[in-house]
Amino acid sequence: MTPPFFNLYQLCHIDIFQLSQNVEQLTIKQTIRKLMDSTITWSLGGSDPESEANFLRISQWWESLAGQEILWQQRPLSEESGNVAIDWSKQILDETFTIQNPSLRGITIYWMKPNNPEERNISVGYFQLNLFNQQLDILPSSGRSYQLRITLPKIVYQKIQLPNPQFGSITQANGDSIILFRDEAQRIEVQVDLSAENISVLKQKLSN
Repeated sequence: MTPPFFNLYQLCHIDIFQLSQNVEQLTIKQTIRKLMDSTITWSLGGSDPESEANFLRISQWWESLAGQEILWQQRPLSEESGNVAIDWSKQILDETFTIQNPSLRGITIYWMKPNNPEERNISVGYFQLNLFNQQLDILPSSGRSYQLRITLPKIVYQKIQLPNPQFGSITQANGDSIILFRDEAQRIEVQVDLSAENISVLKQKLSN
């Protein structure tokens, strides 16, 4: 059985010299920011090969809102407004409330408001999720001429979970190290750059 530890050459299929040249360009901040800046989209009837995975990630995000305060905005759409940027600045009819029981069943989102037993729903034709800004844009599937935006206003740190990933490392001449984690199933690769001091701290914590 192949062990989960590989040297960085085997894992990345690039040579160590090239990696060393790119160390300053590929920091953990850049890697995570790139992941969080990514916009996830899903369209009803679309042919994107990532459609199913995107739909699942959007569903997980939507359901994770349970019990959290959100900003709910709705803006009208028309043929004339197609080429005009929507004004998402806060307006009097925008709502802020703690969402209850959010779920996604089929292509329909469901939710409830506090102290209100009525379950509300909208069938969706298009999703666009911005992970960095924690915003979900929604276009209904048919018969409606408006767009919704649901925002999680508080600061949220995006959690990236890699169950039993492949990993490799390289130590530089000054003692600093690069650790690379890769999850083939999720197509996620995370690079962590650690100073020699932090490597020592990490070793101590792992040995406890």
